Amino acid sequence: MLRAWLILVLFCSPAVAVRADEPLSFSRDIQPILSDNCFGCHGPDEHSRKGDLRLDTRDGALAALAPGKPGESELLNRITSTDPDLVMPPAKSKKPLTAEQIDKLRRWIAAEAPWGKHWSFEVPIRPNVPKLAEHPVDAFVRARLAKEGLSPSPRATKEKLLRRLSFDLTGLPPSPEEVAAFVADGSPEAWERQVDRLLASEHFGERMAMWWLDAARYADTDGFQGDATRTNWPWRDWVVDAFNRNQPFDQFTIEQFAGDLLPDATPEQQLATTFHRHHMTNGEGGRDPEESRIDYVIDRVSTTGTVWLGLTLGCCQCHSHKFDPVSQAEFYSLFAFFNSIDEDGKASTAAKPYLAYQSPRAQRAVSEAQWLVDERSPREAAAKLAAEAPFAEWLQQRATESQGGRQSWSVLKASLLETSEGTRLQQTDDGSVLADGPNPIQDDYRFVTTPKLPRITGLRLEVLPDPAFTERGYSRGKTGHFILTDVKLQVRRRSSSQIRDILLANAVADVQGDPKKLEGYGEVRHVLDDDPRNGWTTQGEEGFHPHTAVFALAEPLVLAEDEEVVFELRQRSTRGDANIGRFRLSACSEAGPAVRSVEATPLEQLAAALKVEADLSKLDEKLRQRLFDEFLSDHEPYLVERASLERAQAQLKEVQQAAGKINVMVLSERKEPRETHVLVRGVWDKKGEVVEQGVPAAIAPWPTDEPRTRLGLAKWLVARDNPLTARVVVNQLWQLAFGAGLVRTPEDFGLQGEAPTHPELLDWLAVEFLESGWNVKHVLKLIVTSETYRQQSDVSQALLARDPENRLLARGARFRLPAWMIRDAGLKASGLLNPAIGGPSVRPWQPDGVWEEMFMGRFHYEPSEGAAQYRRTLYAFWRRAVGPTFLFDSAQRRVCEVRTNRTNTPLQALTLLNDVNSLEAARALADRAQTIAVTSERLRDLFRRILSRSPDDRELQVLIREHERALAYYREHPADAVKLLAVGQAELVAAGAAPAAAAAMVAASLILNLDETITHE
Repeated sequence: MLRAWLILVLFCSPAVAVRADEPLSFSRDIQPILSDNCFGCHGPDEHSRKGDLRLDTRDGALAALAPGKPGESELLNRITSTDPDLVMPPAKSKKPLTAEQIDKLRRWIAAEAPWGKHWSFEVPIRPNVPKLAEHPVDAFVRARLAKEGLSPSPRATKEKLLRRLSFDLTGLPPSPEEVAAFVADGSPEAWERQVDRLLASEHFGERMAMWWLDAARYADTDGFQGDATRTNWPWRDWVVDAFNRNQPFDQFTIEQFAGDLLPDATPEQQLATTFHRHHMTNGEGGRDPEESRIDYVIDRVSTTGTVWLGLTLGCCQCHSHKFDPVSQAEFYSLFAFFNSIDEDGKASTAAKPYLAYQSPRAQRAVSEAQWLVDERSPREAAAKLAAEAPFAEWLQQRATESQGGRQSWSVLKASLLETSEGTRLQQTDDGSVLADGPNPIQDDYRFVTTPKLPRITGLRLEVLPDPAFTERGYSRGKTGHFILTDVKLQVRRRSSSQIRDILLANAVADVQGDPKKLEGYGEVRHVLDDDPRNGWTTQGEEGFHPHTAVFALAEPLVLAEDEEVVFELRQRSTRGDANIGRFRLSACSEAGPAVRSVEATPLEQLAAALKVEADLSKLDEKLRQRLFDEFLSDHEPYLVERASLERAQAQLKEVQQAAGKINVMVLSERKEPRETHVLVRGVWDKKGEVVEQGVPAAIAPWPTDEPRTRLGLAKWLVARDNPLTARVVVNQLWQLAFGAGLVRTPEDFGLQGEAPTHPELLDWLAVEFLESGWNVKHVLKLIVTSETYRQQSDVSQALLARDPENRLLARGARFRLPAWMIRDAGLKASGLLNPAIGGPSVRPWQPDGVWEEMFMGRFHYEPSEGAAQYRRTLYAFWRRAVGPTFLFDSAQRRVCEVRTNRTNTPLQALTLLNDVNSLEAARALADRAQTIAVTSERLRDLFRRILSRSPDDRELQVLIREHERALAYYREHPADAVKLLAVGQAELVAAGAAPAAAAAMVAASLILNLDETITHE
């Protein structure tokens, strides 16, 4: 009785009263109530349906309805019941209906319970444009505002408008010259001219491609543990070109789904199909390739659902959709379109099918890299020549020291010997370590020591035969041979558990096996890659003799007093039974060739030569060269230039390879189609009923006379009677300009998604998109030429309280710019930006060690140098396991994403203040400003370049104050100024000029970090 009384009170309450004369819409008013509260138990999914009652169809719902008779309808009786055993939804669901919802259901039943489709499944029909404005976008928006008793905001300033438009259409800020020209242009056509200019810019395609790459889950690696590199970047350039030439979106769709199936398909049309090969590929050992292949096909179906249909189709992998009218069988009918791709579930270089493709965009990168090598080669040669004089002194000193002989390697004494699996280790008098006791199939040995050397540059491992072992060999295994899969070098403090990894740069051995004959084992270099499927062995060699491997450290290691070295030998081969039985470990402090070869070190050879001939002028030229190489390995002036040249040479080699024919993952059909089954509960090897290619009946019929192929599927997606695709795409285009779509759930247009804020506007734009020939630039121009788009983003407290998320569009959009756009804006404003279009991926600055830490040293991140460093973020190398670290709130690129979350944390501020990308932009801005003599004008120039407007008097005074503070500090601390300015690839500054440059850099950094700088205003 209490519940009934509360319902009566609520119905009568003015606060929730519903207008009785307002007509009800099934899709707007009734279906969301049923979907949110009933479909979980009484919806499309037959496996979770209860009470044999179905409320997602009219025929099913009639079992609980008496149209025209609310009092006789079981549905309403159960909803309003006070009996806890009868009331629906059940109390445990914690989803009680509100009084307004119950009233809507009552009125709907009284009106004969008219049925209909969900709004997004109705084919869009162009609605009449309200006669409230000339521009159709404004007309629909103002009709909604009038209904809400609100008015639009005035226009933003011309400076802010051009900045907003430039970001939205190119992802870059305008130049000061572009702003000045627009401000001076008072003609009525000025705005449209700017729109046309930016739509025609080659950077338009780059801005649009960043949206599409997130949706396509594009990355430069496979993902998962192996995360091997792939070469799909030519597809990214195809996308940029497609947007720049304004390829109709229907053709854009067709080529990405089925470019390979088009008559006389061009290489570029085949390349387009890479869209459906950007899924992660899993090559981990022990995984069935067929399971991986099934995952790839499921990913394609889910991605298609998100990007084109705005539906969560992935829900249907295991069962029929609980809310939307898509059955599990229909999911696998879509699956069937992709099930006969000529792939076998493998990863890395085996992830066929491939297209051998040579990109026309790569040669520019080769020219850039060659220029860098040519520029650095003379500097390296000059540094080498300059080293001759100090080398002569060094050689004389080393000769004096070596008169009595030389022993470069010191045998290490273990302070602790440990194993993982129980082998007993004991060090003998000759320094060798002997294994006995248990003989496990695999084991890890840890050798802990504190070398008595000033530094460590390399380690030498000797594997020794022993009469106690099988065949008097190296191990107690049945063959007597060993397999060393990995080695690790670490440093730890004795008083704590703190451990740090030391990078080993090189491994050489006196002999090694043939991997082709030994199932991948043999080469010593593989002990550095963390892969137990390969490693060092001497199997195949006749007899058993001592063998040596030498490991060079990437950097000389100097230990603190309380530190010790841990050298780990991992023996984890898939064969097993090949653990080393006897070994000796030594360390060296000499550099260069001494630790990159197993032969005697240069200084040992020098000592031997001096016993024969003491006159250094008669030294063998080959030995002299080795000694010179060792000297250069420790000569800092030369090392700087050599390292610089080697990086440039490595970059040149990399882009030269990219400029040739490379394998790009594409789609192609296998000769024999695969049979497609429903997978029971989505399990890859549990096959149910056989299904044929097909589409969800509730969406749209199959095109007449169209074969059921991927090409037919693409044409179905862009057919005029498909109610979803045009709506979904224009919603995403709207999101690019306003930060949020007219449907706030761009990935879900289904029953659990949000309804559009302006449904008539969405449908009008969708029909316009269709009838314009799927013209993307046309739709974007319509959006950005509206007064709605050009409103100022300032908001009153009253409007903020009324509409905090700007759903009514009574003001301009204000939101945090994407991190990639913030980086690109800094490059553009500072003059650093390399505007080249396309080509192989580049590596912007990121903190040292990120890849190494994630992959235990297997991958090393080497930032690009020269002009390549200043390419747009679109071209940044994207590792799936750890994306570009300077990006926050970015898509993960592991699965399809069409909506990126926006957050605000202190870590983002720390990145913008301290990341090399930001600091180098500030430094470049400061350098440009130094040409302006007057401080106030210098600061005005900085402000204009970054924010596209001049500072007001208050802002300028703050800048002057902070600049003076910084200048005073750096005049007292010039070394700090030099250190601040030494960022990225910037030229070094003399100490005398450093304070002024550093103060300007601080001011530039301050402006780059203003809220206005990183915000779409």
